[in-house]
Amino acid sequence: MTKLLVIMGSGETTPTMIKPHRQFFDALRGETRAALLDTPYGFQLNADEISARAVGYFAQSVGRAVDVVSWRRAPAPGLDRERALAALRGANWIFAGPGSPTYALRQWRDTELPSLLVQAEVLVFASAAALTLGSHTIPVYEIYKAGADPRWEPGLNLFEQLTGVPAVVIPHYDNAEGGHH
Repeated sequence: MTKLLVIMGSGETTPTMIKPHRQFFDALRGETRAALLDTPYGFQLNADEISARAVGYFAQSVGRAVDVVSWRRAPAPGLDRERALAALRGANWIFAGPGSPTYALRQWRDTELPSLLVQAEVLVFASAAALTLGSHTIPVYEIYKAGADPRWEPGLNLFEQLTGVPAVVIPHYDNAEGGHH
């Protein structure tokens, strides 16, 4: 069961987060087996670049090796799916971050993945991934980029499962990076 649930807004791979990330890794018992889950940004054309930058950040700045577990689309039953699930089962630190919360939810819902996430000793979810943790989420891309009406979408509800507190997670509600949005 998760010992440490870390929820971040934006800036998860900035210089100011090096010390906190080191502390999160230090909370692990025994050998570190770290996995970066690429789902939230898996639809983006530059997904490989985002993964490479994150792996580089953790190696160079935090001093930890992190393996990418690719789940850009829920793999069909077979070898690829079993490899990804085995990597997540073996990880004691799992990180997921930017992208689209609703895209990630479509890939994760009704799979084994949510039950594996809560088994990680340290679960670090930032930005879009953090939005999936609550009972509901905001379809950010659909509202801000496609003009859909604001609404709620069902989340994974892992926050309540891990803490006993029913909640919706809005990690960077006051972020002004979008400027005029």
